[in-house]
Amino acid sequence: MNIDAVIFDIDGTLTNSTRAIIRSWNRYLENSGYPHRLLDEDLAASLMGKTMDDWAMAVLPGLPLEEARRMTEEMEEAENTEIRTHGTDLYPYIRETFEHLSKEYELFILSNCGKGYIEAVMAYAGIEPHVKGHLCYGDNLLDKPDNLRKMIADYGLKHPVYVGDTARDKECCDIAGVPFIFVSWGFGDVPEAEYRCDRMQDLPDLLHHIQNT
Repeated sequence: MNIDAVIFDIDGTLTNSTRAIIRSWNRYLENSGYPHRLLDEDLAASLMGKTMDDWAMAVLPGLPLEEARRMTEEMEEAENTEIRTHGTDLYPYIRETFEHLSKEYELFILSNCGKGYIEAVMAYAGIEPHVKGHLCYGDNLLDKPDNLRKMIADYGLKHPVYVGDTARDKECCDIAGVPFIFVSWGFGDVPEAEYRCDRMQDLPDLLHHIQNT
C-alpha cells in the first residue's frame, strides 16, 4: 500500500489533556448555577473520543441537550484558553515525529473533540507547520466515520491510514474503510488491531513496513 496521508486522533494519541479539561470545566460548572456533575479523571477518561454531546449530557444530565450544548461550547472555549495559556500533557516525540513524517506524507488531525481544541493543542505542541488539515465534531456535528470520509474526499486522499488509541477509533476506521494503527500509550486497548505502535518515534518505521507488505 502506497500510503499518501497519516491522519491522527488527538486525545490519547498526541496528548492527554485530562488535567486541563478537568480544571477548566469544573471551574465553569461550579460557577454555572445549574445542577451538574464535576469531572474527575475516571469520568474524563471514559469520555475521551466520544462526541461533545456525550460530554454535555455527562456533566449536565438534567438539562435539555440544546442548553447543555450551549454551555459545553463555553466550557470548550475555557478549555482551549487553558491549553494555550498553561499547556497540556503531550506524549513524547510528537513534534519530532511530525516534522519527520511531514517530509514523506501529508499529515492530518481528526477527532470527535470540540471546536478550537485541535488548534490549541497544535499551537502548544508546535506542530502547526506540519499539519495539512484538521477536522472535528465541533466543526460540523458529524461523527468520526463521516468526518473521515469527508476529509478523504475534500483532500483527494488515496491511501490514508488513521492513528488512534481506542476500539471506537478502530470501529470508525472499519466503517470508513481506512486502515487503523493502534497506539498503546493512550486510553484504550485494541488487541485485535492489525498494526500496533508502542512508541511515537517508531511510527515512521511502522509506516514503511505497512507500505512494503
